Order: sequence, then structure tokens, then C-alpha cells
Amino acid sequence: MISDEYLANQSSRQFSEMKKSQAVSRNTSDLQMIRRIGERIAQVAKVDLPGTRWEFVVFDKAEPNAFAMPGGKVGVNSGLITLANGNEDEIAAVMGHEIAHVAFRHGNKRMSQAMGIALGGVILNTAMRDKSKSDRALAGGAYGIGSTVGVALPFSRTQEREADHRGLFYSAMAGFDPRGAISFWKKMQSRSKRRMPQFLSTHPNPGNRIEFLQSNMNRALALYRQAKIARGEKPNP
Repeated sequence: MISDEYLANQSSRQFSEMKKSQAVSRNTSDLQMIRRIGERIAQVAKVDLPGTRWEFVVFDKAEPNAFAMPGGKVGVNSGLITLANGNEDEIAAVMGHEIAHVAFRHGNKRMSQAMGIALGGVILNTAMRDKSKSDRALAGGAYGIGSTVGVALPFSRTQEREADHRGLFYSAMAGFDPRGAISFWKKMQSRSKRRMPQFLSTHPNPGNRIEFLQSNMNRALALYRQAKIARGEKPNP
């Protein structure tokens, strides 16, 4: 429902505001590392994202997180670098995942879905206008729960699975050991003290995620070894 050009322009403005309102890391070595990793993955992803002007920023935040926005704006929290202990393979796994979200146009799809769900709510309210207040409230609550649990959350988990799959291959094709994705998600799994049921979550269960990545590891390792040889480097055993 939304043009890619519009989203890229909006993302650029929002990213500029984030750099003003949030603390940007002054750790030069961290920024150089993130740019180096990001540029290698972007080079691989250019087949899916031609003409994208990438920008990589490290935010001084403890939460181990990263994101990528339409138009090529990528942010990595310093907490993610700390959790990965500076392991470039692990960091590349996360950045590959986030860049894959952009390649799949997931931001556009989520916004379009939200607009569709909101429109459905308007239609429901119009159809129920002659009903009692309590009936309207029950119908609205049922619609909200149904659209969230039945549509929005499964859709989000599907997008995460797509980004896991392509992101794993992006990092491998860029010459980063894809096994870093497994070690990173095991660290994330160990940090999670409380786990909600997967059907109530926007993301796959960490254990399921690790199993999915493992099921694609042979192909990813083959791509990784090809990339390392092409770069004149020796792959990890």
C-alpha cells in the first residue's frame, strides 16, 4: 500500500532524528567493525537491493539489538557487540538478518497489514453501529484478539523466519562463518529468563530458531567456504 520511495524518505528522516536524540557510540573501533561487516553484507545483498545507499551507526545502548530500515539505514547497539564479545561472525549473523528484512520489504508489508487491520476495525464498527454498547465492545475485543493472534503475530514470525533464512546466507556469502548465528542465539536463549508461548510472540521460540538455522547450515557452510576461497582466505574448519 506504500511506495518504497516514500518509506525510504521517511526512514531517512527518522534515522536522522534518532542520531540526534539517542547517544551514538564514540568507540571508533566498534564503528569501523560494524561498517566493515555491513559493507560486505551489503555488497552481497545488492542483487536484492540495487542502488541502496547504506549507512551504519552504533548506538550506545546496553540492549543487545540491531535494526535495518528501508533505504539502507542500519543501527547496531553497543550491547549487541558486548554480548557477541566482538565476534564478527556472530555480529554478521544479526546484521545479515536485519538487512534481509529490508530485502523482503517487511517494513512495507507490516505497515500495509496494520492499515488493513485498522480498516477492518472501522468496517466492524460501522456494521455494529445499531448494536448495544456491550455487544460492540465484545465484537471489538474479539476482533482485536483475533487479528493479533490469528494474523499479525503469525505474519511477524513468518517474516522472522524468512529473514533468518536469507540473512544466514547473506552472512555466509560475505565470508562470515554462519555458525556464528547458532552461538549468538544460544547466548540470547540463555539470557531469556521468561518465555511466553510462541503463538503470543512476534518472534520464533529461540530453540526453534536455532533448529531452523541448523537445518540450513550445510548449505550456508558451502557458501561460506566458497566466499572465503574467493577472497583468498582459509575457511574455519
